[in-house]
Amino acid sequence: MDMHVLAVTSDPAERAQLEQIRGPAATDDAVITLQFAATLAELAALADGAAPAPDLILLNPLLADAPPGALWQALGTAGDRTPLVLLAPATGLSPAEQAVRLGAVTYLVTAATPRELLRRLLQSVVVATRLGRPPLDQQGQDALVLESIADAVISTDEHAHVSYCNLAARRLLGLEVAQMLGRPIADLMRLQDPKSLADIEHPVWQALASGAVVRIPAGCILSRPDGSELMIEDSTAPIHDGRGRVCGVVMVFHDITNARELQAQVDHLAWHDFLTGLPNRFAAHRHLNRILKEAQAAGQSLAVMYLDLDKFKLVNDTLGHAAGDALLVSVAARLRSCFRVVDLVSRQGGDEFVVLMAPGSSRLDATQAAQRISAAVALPHQLDGEPVHVGCSIGIALYPGDGDSGDVLLRHADTALHAAKAAGRNVWRFFQQELLSSAIERRQLENGLRQALGSSEFELFYQPKVRLRDGALCGCEALLRWQHPAWGWVDPARFIRSAEESGLIIPLGRWVLGQAVRQARRWEQQGLLPGAVAVNVSALELRQGDFADHIGSHLAQAGLDPARLQLELTESALMRDMHGAHALLHRLKGIGVSLAIDDFGTGYSSLSYLADLPIDLLKVDRSFVHGIDHAAPRRQTLLRAVLALADNLAIAVVAEGVETAPEADFLAAAGCGQGQGYFYSRAVDARTFERRFLAAAPGAP
Repeated sequence: MDMHVLAVTSDPAERAQLEQIRGPAATDDAVITLQFAATLAELAALADGAAPAPDLILLNPLLADAPPGALWQALGTAGDRTPLVLLAPATGLSPAEQAVRLGAVTYLVTAATPRELLRRLLQSVVVATRLGRPPLDQQGQDALVLESIADAVISTDEHAHVSYCNLAARRLLGLEVAQMLGRPIADLMRLQDPKSLADIEHPVWQALASGAVVRIPAGCILSRPDGSELMIEDSTAPIHDGRGRVCGVVMVFHDITNARELQAQVDHLAWHDFLTGLPNRFAAHRHLNRILKEAQAAGQSLAVMYLDLDKFKLVNDTLGHAAGDALLVSVAARLRSCFRVVDLVSRQGGDEFVVLMAPGSSRLDATQAAQRISAAVALPHQLDGEPVHVGCSIGIALYPGDGDSGDVLLRHADTALHAAKAAGRNVWRFFQQELLSSAIERRQLENGLRQALGSSEFELFYQPKVRLRDGALCGCEALLRWQHPAWGWVDPARFIRSAEESGLIIPLGRWVLGQAVRQARRWEQQGLLPGAVAVNVSALELRQGDFADHIGSHLAQAGLDPARLQLELTESALMRDMHGAHALLHRLKGIGVSLAIDDFGTGYSSLSYLADLPIDLLKVDRSFVHGIDHAAPRRQTLLRAVLALADNLAIAVVAEGVETAPEADFLAAAGCGQGQGYFYSRAVDARTFERRFLAAAPGAP
């Protein structure tokens, strides 16, 4: 095996001894070429040259130009692929033995080693090195991979001085190779804990000390030499030599700053309301569970407040959803200003907010907070330069008296909120046990209504309308009745109110309309129906865009003369949107149905709508009729004025709630055309109404 040897020695005797190994030998065909260098400077020059690297370097450590520490740094420039053998004197072997511990292959005393043995020793070192060395193309590929990967790679020696750094590492640290090689790793990378910002021990030192793989805390902050910072993730592993000794460390890390910032944004959105920036309901539930534990441990109370804006939907309907969003942002800012940092204000959704007051808050604290909220929210909100006024209803529950869990406290605060709204809005109410009973009853009633819509529990009853001058039947009103299988007959005032609050009045109203139209058609076919069948219409039904189409569809399907159907509307329902009501009522008149105003005199004081809307009939409220025969003169005069007004406008009048003969006589004398009430009959089922009134009516078959 041929090989090229570079001998670095300035000792003439040693050079002469080494000259013996040149050329071939008698015992083998291998040719050894020999090259000499006398100083470290010559060695460096040869290493930087274009000549092929030697197969072996022989080095005398006692060179004249080798100051302490410079010898091994200079040797590194010769290439880590070349094995190194120390030339040692016959005495004073300590430097050579130390060199072996630091990485030299072995040491030789040339003066005491015969030529043939010296050749064999050198050949064995080269052979062993070649056998343990990966192919040159593999080494080049490994170096290319390290330079190309996106992760930063830095290796150090056993003293934590940088011995290698790839391109990614240099870019992340903003340094050149010359600024990194040989430098202590801790001087180049200051690491801080992401939570405490305290300096942490460099993982390279930890890996050197433990001999194990080390990971830094996730999101660890790296301070670069230029003072800038980034967050990194890493894995630091020890490097072991052939004898298992830790001889260095490799650290692989990458920049996660952008990923962390993106994750922080995602986390913020997961726990905060996008519009107002307040914590959302998930964050509120988490916070409530935490402060409940604190309050329980400290034996303290706390307050939970449920808030809802009054007439928020009106803002959305009149000014648009963008204005509604701006109002929510304005309210959120004011709510924040009403509370301490330790209290949490959150948005539950829509126009609902929850406030969680910190442990130690009392009933008095909650009352004062409610006062601050009401005053702050009531101030005008500027939306596109226009002042908008809204109120706020508040329900309050206290721990531990009103519940010992987050879900119970929130539910009870919501119950108190409903009580506040029922009390007239823009007020606050504390939870009381009787409110819970009422809430449970409302929920049961609503559930019962839903179930009844899918069964046969509902039935239409009919109450006659009578012509006062002769007592003849002139029509009837269809009234909904509900017989629950367990509760029996349910008061209509109760379940109609529940249906309106829950929105069930819409499907319920359509069921009533369908039943009434079909029944009217059957009576019409039998020639029994004098006048029209009246059906009550709620404000929610009127706001449905397809209401008129729905009326027309039912009439067409049943084949009923539209004049046989009368729709009873309340003043308040019409006045909520006069423009929309004007268009809708004229469209209904175009279909051919008649229109009545129910409970006249109890709603808006303005009478101008009577001239603008196509009204056919006024139903005077029972509050005008009750005891009218012996009422005060001014009250009787008022009723006569209403009747005269209707007569001049050619609008028919029905007096509701007629219960006595004197009342009926007075109304007839005052010019009222029709009456309805218990004096004539309560509402009865269709079969009874037909037998009692229709079959007995003049002209009935």
